[in-house]
Amino acid sequence: MALAVAALQKGRTGRAMDLLTITLVLSSMFLVFKFFEWKAKFSHGIFPGLDHFVELAHGEKLFFTLYFIMTGLHGVHVLIGISVMGIVLDRIRRGRVGARNYQILEYTGLYWHLVDLIWIFLLPLFYLTN
Repeated sequence: MALAVAALQKGRTGRAMDLLTITLVLSSMFLVFKFFEWKAKFSHGIFPGLDHFVELAHGEKLFFTLYFIMTGLHGVHVLIGISVMGIVLDRIRRGRVGARNYQILEYTGLYWHLVDLIWIFLLPLFYLTN
């Protein structure tokens, strides 16, 4: 994303579109991975309200409740970012955004980096702890 902003500022529209497309593809892959991760947890009954979930220890219930809330909200924000990036990519392709008016891509990048920063905290919290 940062490289796409820099490329657009320098007037390298094709490069900016390529880099933005790569960001879109990788973020979409992230959501696909999260889908399969959640699907596995559902199939094991690990979701608030399912029968197996009720049998879990209190700490496990708390962990998985927070897990689903926080990763779910993160997923929604990733989806919003993907949508906005798609809109910006279309505007770049149509010539409505370029080197002279790159701010919309820069603001999209700021949002995307906030979402990215949040993941830096969620990853160790839910995936690297015992």
